[in-house]
Amino acid sequence: MRDYSKEAEKIFETVQLIQKWIHRYFHMSSGLKEGMKIGHELTMPQFHMLVTIRENEPINLKELSDKLGVSASSASLMLDKLVDMGLAVREQSEEDRREIQIRLSPLAEGILEYHKKQILRGISALLESLDDETVKQWIEIYQKIREHLKKQSFGK
Repeated sequence: MRDYSKEAEKIFETVQLIQKWIHRYFHMSSGLKEGMKIGHELTMPQFHMLVTIRENEPINLKELSDKLGVSASSASLMLDKLVDMGLAVREQSEEDRREIQIRLSPLAEGILEYHKKQILRGISALLESLDDETVKQWIEIYQKIREHLKKQSFGK
């Protein structure tokens, strides 16, 4: 089997740069919020938790902590903050009254949609700086990676 360690290093460095760029773009757009009067800034972990809740709602704390790869106590602390911010809601399960289910508030839905639009604008600007062939190749590669990861149950 071929050693891909050098190629892996290049991919790792590129993924880190993309993550830093998205993180910076996320925080630049956090201050704008086009009329949203929410009075706070989301951190990337909070944003990630909101996205995870949206993708899996309703979800219980154990499932949420498993999906985030953190302890239930850490997830609970972050969730408490999101509930206090009016972004997440805890509800009693209709099937099992002992279980608490977590959902997003309408405010959180709006914030997630806003940030998604801002990040997509930034990605579009990045793609515009590349030639058409590079964009096409990038999309094809990402589609292959996505399909492979979905087969391994890493994506929806």
